[in-house]
Amino acid sequence: MTSPIKPPGGGPPKVPGADAQPDPSKAKGAEGSREAFEATLDGADRGQDAKAAAPADAVVADLRAGRIDAAAAVETMVQQALSAPGVAQLDAAARAELEAHIRHTLEDDPNLAALVRDLDTGR
Repeated sequence: MTSPIKPPGGGPPKVPGADAQPDPSKAKGAEGSREAFEATLDGADRGQDAKAAAPADAVVADLRAGRIDAAAAVETMVQQALSAPGVAQLDAAARAELEAHIRHTLEDDPNLAALVRDLDTGR
């Protein structure tokens, strides 16, 4: 359906760069795109992911070795979550609300509650 209302100048608005044609010498194709993507991944800092997983790995190792029980493992993980950089910016009331939400979710979500129960038997 066309509109009887026309923009000033009588034609459709011009989009800057819409008339530009791609440079065929820069076209990489599917293979070139994949290589560029893999090069970007190779340059990414994957060390951050490993550092983030380290505290959880320590809790798992302690739990498997019998140094802590399931309740202590959950408590440690909750405290680690509450000591995250973003949480440190919260005021005391918001931090307490977040802690209550985490604990409530661990108890009331059927999947999370089952995982917590499995900690006792999963060593």
